[in-house]
Amino acid sequence: MSSKKIAIIGSGISGLACGNMLLERGIKPILFEKDLSYGGLISCSFENGNLFHKVGGHVFNSKNNEVLNWFWKHFSREKEFLKASRNAVIFLNRKFINYPIELNLKQLDIKITKSIIKDLVEIVHTKDLNERNNDNLHQFLKNNFGKTLFSLYFEKYNKKIWKTDLKKIPIDWLEGKLPMIDPINILLQNIISSQKDNMVHTTFYYPAEGGSQFIADRLAKNLNIKNKNISKIHYINNKLFLNNKNQPFDYLIYTGDCRDLEILLCNKLIRTLNLQKNIHDLGSFKSNSTTTVLCECNKNDYSWIYLPEEEFKAHRIIMTGNFSERNNNSKLGKNRITCTVEYSSLTKKEDILSDLPNLPFNLEPIAFNYSKSSYIIHDKNTRKTISELKKKLESIGIFFCGRFAEWQYFNMDKAIESAFFICDKIK
Repeated sequence: MSSKKIAIIGSGISGLACGNMLLERGIKPILFEKDLSYGGLISCSFENGNLFHKVGGHVFNSKNNEVLNWFWKHFSREKEFLKASRNAVIFLNRKFINYPIELNLKQLDIKITKSIIKDLVEIVHTKDLNERNNDNLHQFLKNNFGKTLFSLYFEKYNKKIWKTDLKKIPIDWLEGKLPMIDPINILLQNIISSQKDNMVHTTFYYPAEGGSQFIADRLAKNLNIKNKNISKIHYINNKLFLNNKNQPFDYLIYTGDCRDLEILLCNKLIRTLNLQKNIHDLGSFKSNSTTTVLCECNKNDYSWIYLPEEEFKAHRIIMTGNFSERNNNSKLGKNRITCTVEYSSLTKKEDILSDLPNLPFNLEPIAFNYSKSSYIIHDKNTRKTISELKKKLESIGIFFCGRFAEWQYFNMDKAIESAFFICDKIK
């Protein structure tokens, strides 16, 4: 394999992970990145001395030991990272409710709590969980949490993020990304006052300095990365060529947006592999953009604040200034830190400026960012389309890896896990 020529398009966490894994196996891949900086969705910048996560606030942890062992080979857990406990809340009716809401019912108004308990008891008595129709996100949330919790929080918050009909979002692709807890356990954990959620980032690691950009820069350090935009992929005599036909590759790992393949793949390749329908189906894939605002705010103890109510245009505040004190410019003073306010879709600056004063902690904007694609949206045909496309392209040595290539809602750990799978497949 060391003699094989491998190209990687994209230097987000997926491309960087694949590049390092191949390097560790004696293969020297060439990465192609159209932007001047590395990191993709995990990239950060400094604005007035404050760290700005341009798309959310990325942290690291994993339940996969292979991922953990690989990651900590590249970093010093003790010297370069801070460990924190997730302290997330929901801002509801001007009160902070501990996350997840279903395990903190006693913090709600007594009438609402009674209604939620009644719903959960009815769910237990009407039908077994496994027999319920949970084909889509709307049904799943309503069937598992009851109509009161659904209308109070789950419906509003998910509509804000996805901005689409929840009945059209299949549930299978969200497995492992939603708290899968049955009504009996919800009641039981409330009785014994358990507030433990089963999400992967209940505790997490975060770089002491530089945020997730530190992770991207470290992983890019030993890689051959060329700042070049790839506009065309050719396949000639069992070899892959990018842009021109001067440099042949045996394999290509694609970590970009799969929807761009309509333009990237040469017409001859599309015809040869009979990709016309697959490429056409990619045209129906939808994603949401994200507008983020770096703000300074009053000091607090939280990590994430979820905003389900319609009076706020934002859907969450990420208290990145609490992840590491070095994220904050010392000139802010001892009672102020920074945070990232996130809006799903393109949001006008004037709308943001009218929204911020309604949010908690005295927010003052520092910098703005717009990312064209961040949240992917599935429909009933998405998995089939991607599966068929991957199978056909793998037959000539093109592999997909990452959130937008595989059209999976990957966090950092899942992107690394996918990189393992792809590199093993190539080997």
